[in-house]
Amino acid sequence: MRTFMMLFSLLIMTQPANAETFDAIATVVNNEAISCYDIQHTTEATAAQLKQSGQVSLPSYAELKKRVLDTKVMKLLQVQEARRLSLSVSAEELNRAIKDTEEKNNLMPGQLEIALKQQGMDVDEYKATLKDQILIGKLINIAVRSKLQISEEALREYYRKYLADPKPRREVQLAQIFLPLKTDPSPETLAQVRNKARLIYQQLNEGKDFSQMVTLHSESQEREQGGVMGWFMQGSITQRFAAALELPVNTVSEPIRSPAGFHIFKALQERWQEAETFGESYDEVHARHILLMIPSTADDATRSKIRQRAEKIAADMQDADDEEFISRAKEASQGPSSERGGDLGWFKRGDMLPAFENAAFKLKAGETSGIVESSFGLHIIRVIASRHVNPNSFEAHRNKIQQILSNIEMQEKHPRWLARLKAKAVIKYFDCEGISSDKEPATQPQSQH
Repeated sequence: MRTFMMLFSLLIMTQPANAETFDAIATVVNNEAISCYDIQHTTEATAAQLKQSGQVSLPSYAELKKRVLDTKVMKLLQVQEARRLSLSVSAEELNRAIKDTEEKNNLMPGQLEIALKQQGMDVDEYKATLKDQILIGKLINIAVRSKLQISEEALREYYRKYLADPKPRREVQLAQIFLPLKTDPSPETLAQVRNKARLIYQQLNEGKDFSQMVTLHSESQEREQGGVMGWFMQGSITQRFAAALELPVNTVSEPIRSPAGFHIFKALQERWQEAETFGESYDEVHARHILLMIPSTADDATRSKIRQRAEKIAADMQDADDEEFISRAKEASQGPSSERGGDLGWFKRGDMLPAFENAAFKLKAGETSGIVESSFGLHIIRVIASRHVNPNSFEAHRNKIQQILSNIEMQEKHPRWLARLKAKAVIKYFDCEGISSDKEPATQPQSQH
């Protein structure tokens, strides 16, 4: 369902444009402009989609326009940051994402493009939007997720608490209404946002529809999906939100303060996850790598130069010790693990691309590979250690626990990173004549309050 809703939101962003264009500027973000027409076009398309979805209470056109503008500003800021870090999306990565979208929505290969055309959508615009989404995902992994520090004790504590003696656990599907706060808000701003959160909570208790209140008020990234965040159980959500997991189905929490703002949660559904059953033992390797990416637009001469550089690095690393490999990875590797000296942690067969893992599992501890080519680029792999793993052991669950605890950290770190990104940007806003809030388009659905 989340994948379908993502597709739905992408469709809104790729509505066909009229032949007429406008030169007026809505905002300039770090010297890059967003046009008034772009804002108007997307606002009208979003308003029409909301009306078609059957929602009764809709935002005013001015509020909807403001949300569209805010969304586009945040997207542009992230795309600009990705460019600054020289990140890119290959044609293969884009095609893989389209294939995944088709599979998850039970579409046959090629049917997504047909569906887009039947809806009157521009396929190239859709692909450009999807490409930006992939690019932003890469950026977040590098700028936020790769910098998270999860302690060994935290990993082992999670294992002792939830996995050493596994028991059935309640899992809750949560949705949220999120009201953001600026970094270091004034007492007046803090009081204003807190009072708004309390009023929303009161209105929900008086019977207001949660999804409609999401549309009217929420600033979370999940608002296009009715505020739905996903399924959570104890240990998979930050401690300050843990009370939300105790909510009976169809009830809402009081406003909860986080460093990013105020959150109101609703428990949509519940289910019980049975204790895991474990399979056979397996082998793992702990490896580092140096990755040299090959741009999809590179010509033969450029590709040859990159390969020659990779061959030189591979030759240099054959007799190098681990410290020398770490230093070279930090200097030369273009992957997100470069800051960790190329450390990929422990992995088993099936976790990596076939070419990569086949090479890694052939190496002994302390050995370094030649060039290994994958869809990501050219790798030089060094195996640090290997082991045989009991599937019920802490080591077998380490990567899974690392992922869970990293996701918990991301629940707070990601909004704060976005706030900092916006705070350091130079953003100038302008009035858009002809699309002001007192001159709504004919397609605008009337707000019913």
